[in-house]
Amino acid sequence: MIATAPGKIMLTGEYAVLDGGAAVVIAVDRRVRATVGPAPVALSEFLAAAAEELGREVGAEAAAALARVTVDSEALRQDGHKLGLGSSAAATVAAVAAALHAVGAFDRAHVGRLAAAAHAAAQGRRGAAGSGADIAASTWGGAIVFTRGAVAPIALPAGLALDVAWTGAPADTATLVAAVTAARARPGVDAALAAIAAASAALAGATTAPAALAGFAAAAEATARLAATTGVALVPAAVRALQLRLAPLGAVAKTTGAGGGDLVVIARPAALARNLVTAALVEAGLCPLSLALDPTGVDIPGPRP
Repeated sequence: MIATAPGKIMLTGEYAVLDGGAAVVIAVDRRVRATVGPAPVALSEFLAAAAEELGREVGAEAAAALARVTVDSEALRQDGHKLGLGSSAAATVAAVAAALHAVGAFDRAHVGRLAAAAHAAAQGRRGAAGSGADIAASTWGGAIVFTRGAVAPIALPAGLALDVAWTGAPADTATLVAAVTAARARPGVDAALAAIAAASAALAGATTAPAALAGFAAAAEATARLAATTGVALVPAAVRALQLRLAPLGAVAKTTGAGGGDLVVIARPAALARNLVTAALVEAGLCPLSLALDPTGVDIPGPRP
């Protein structure tokens, strides 16, 4: 039994989504693959939590199936490093789907609920519970707006193009979130978080490319404000250099997820040649990636029982 699930990129709404703000998230065309084998295997903390969840909510047979799941997430890595594409979430979603498929109970909404509960439990044991937006993107695919567990599909405006680059440095999400949380009482932090939420809502509601680019620009500025007010290094120097190079071209770059490393997303008018963005990326010391929006969420290749 096999299931696959896509990785994700959070375009806007980082940190504010933890307060109930809207996050815009896309699934990308790099997938993890979960396979139910013949014998139990050593499980990661996320898959162990998933086995516990399935045991409670579905039954012993489903839990036993998940205990035999192995996951291949190499597609979400670059030169042996995690890219920040939500590998633990995608792995959890794919593993839950494979186990449910094995017992004839695959249902995408059910997969999402079980995976979200398991992922949150595992994160909670680390003391760093997330929003669940990454689980939602891996479950449903495409572009979504995520708010307090609610998921709504959206279509990004025609005339808007997205490019992605890797900073070359991984980011520790738990450490960054903890640092921002610890600085919450500082002047200006709440205002910066409100600005992130407002920018994300603007992107979610944008119907034209110029409006979407304005939302991206506001989100990038708000993230820089959050970095300044918290004193947490959310925006690497290479990203700031890229932003200066892209501004004359009418394109916008911003960090994704917790920031501090991992991925950078570039929003540009589709009429702007991609090679100009690629040149700016290389000049700034970033690594261009070939990623595209994946409209398919968690999936079972081939016939289903």
